[in-house]
Amino acid sequence: MKIIDIHTHGGYGINYNSADEAQIRELLKKLLNRGIVGVCPTLVGDTQEAIRKRLELFKKIKAEQNKDEARILGIHLEGSFINPNKPGIQDPSVFIKPTIENFKKLVGEYEDIIKIVTVATELDDKSKLTKYLEKKGIRVHCGHTLSDNWGLATGLTHHFNAMEKISHRGENIALKGLLDKKIYSEIISDGIHVSDDMLRLFFKVKAKSRIILISDSLPSAGYDKDIVFCSKKINKFGKNKDGVLAGSIKFLDEIVEMSIKKGLFNSEEAKKYAYHNPKRHLNLDKKDVEFMDNLP
Repeated sequence: MKIIDIHTHGGYGINYNSADEAQIRELLKKLLNRGIVGVCPTLVGDTQEAIRKRLELFKKIKAEQNKDEARILGIHLEGSFINPNKPGIQDPSVFIKPTIENFKKLVGEYEDIIKIVTVATELDDKSKLTKYLEKKGIRVHCGHTLSDNWGLATGLTHHFNAMEKISHRGENIALKGLLDKKIYSEIISDGIHVSDDMLRLFFKVKAKSRIILISDSLPSAGYDKDIVFCSKKINKFGKNKDGVLAGSIKFLDEIVEMSIKKGLFNSEEAKKYAYHNPKRHLNLDKKDVEFMDNLP
């Protein structure tokens, strides 16, 4: 089965926020061998200088990709424009207000390597940044948010996680996103980020054409050792000393296989959720689509 992972922070001890070119290429080769044919390396919040250097490096690698590497489809910026009251494991000191000016300052001349930006839409005044990005073909996913409305975003970052919980009273973004037939929802179906029963409800209710499976994989995936992530020590189970989940310790192919065995969805649905839906959702380069489609 061919798989696209649009939300992944690394694996085999390799961190997309800090790895050098050789390490990234090593990881891309290993991912392709797992059937993960395309990825959106996902960057947590960092300084402007650090983000720029990451974008420069990934743009260089993407322009020179080898046939034995998973395709870099574009970068997912997860940690710059999110709500400091819903940071997850990330460092709020590097968060900036989601404005067009701040986005341009952050990415400079590397805007064309970006495919997704996670934004706390309640902080985006009159959806100005969202409108700008979506017009450019960059998908905005609402996430790490206290909002009950995703505004003009077209996706939700890891549905249920880093947003208000569903309740039998009132409304919130997790509930609205579950029922909405247009919004794309990233979902981590590892049974840890979301309980199996909630996953069963999600896959039963959510529009099948709008489900995108992700791993949110840490460098811990395939590594089985403690790591440092977002300047915090993360144990081999993906948690910090306070028990806060930093991400998944599994790759997306493992999550898909495990979910099928649990009966959360079947193999045909898996192909839709892990390949066809993300491919349709993102504004992908034609050569990347051809590369992935032509793989056996």
